[in-house]
Amino acid sequence: MRKSAFLPWMALALGAAGALIRRAELNTVFDPVSGLPRPGAGVTVALIVLTAAVTAGAVAAGIICSKGFTAESGFSGAFKTKSYWAFALKALAGVAVIAAAFFLARSDADILGLTGMARWVFLLLLALAGFGLSVMAYCSYTMRSSSYLQLGSVMPALLFCYWMVALYRINAGNPVLLDYAYPCLALAAGAVSSYYSAGFAFGKRDLRGTLIMSLLAVYLLPIAAMNGGPAGLRAALIIFAVYIAAGTSCLMRGMTPVEKK
Repeated sequence: MRKSAFLPWMALALGAAGALIRRAELNTVFDPVSGLPRPGAGVTVALIVLTAAVTAGAVAAGIICSKGFTAESGFSGAFKTKSYWAFALKALAGVAVIAAAFFLARSDADILGLTGMARWVFLLLLALAGFGLSVMAYCSYTMRSSSYLQLGSVMPALLFCYWMVALYRINAGNPVLLDYAYPCLALAAGAVSSYYSAGFAFGKRDLRGTLIMSLLAVYLLPIAAMNGGPAGLRAALIIFAVYIAAGTSCLMRGMTPVEKK
């Protein structure tokens, strides 16, 4: 279904626009003393409206594009990457995530308030998620199945879940939901999107769910990157968004009409 393959990139462009609005919101809406947001701020309303519109559009696109179409059950076939440049983009995304984990490990940057073993577990999951991206890129380009494919495919979902728990932990006593709502939504969308994509590696597919959640993750992850924190973490969120957009575009490009019996 080649004509729909542009939708993930449109979602990424809208995510970039949402990121700019979010940055303006973080810089202008929150009171520097109390930390409370100014009620009814224009940028806040604009981002809410944009997010609601993109959510509705993602649901509609997932339903419409999956109706009457199917994808191969195997991961390599469903996410088949014909272009060398698309393969290079996805493979380098994995390498970049591993590099981000390496540099974060060598720094003293605060990572979601994690210390000791909890911090090292996060960094290990981040590196393994990057490894998983590269493995999935390799398998979808060479059309080969690897013994590491199933393991690699679940690592991004595990990372996002651990990341979301850590984020909630440091905001458990924070009454200002607007401060961390978008990062939570982004990590949740990333986790569910990665879960659906991993299903293809295990012989289980949900095309509609994959399309909907992937489009949402591509939009929300750049917005979450505006919330501050170490540059490595913010870069990782954007890299994941680009990877998911590239993978979803390949998935949509390779979808075929269901044969009528």
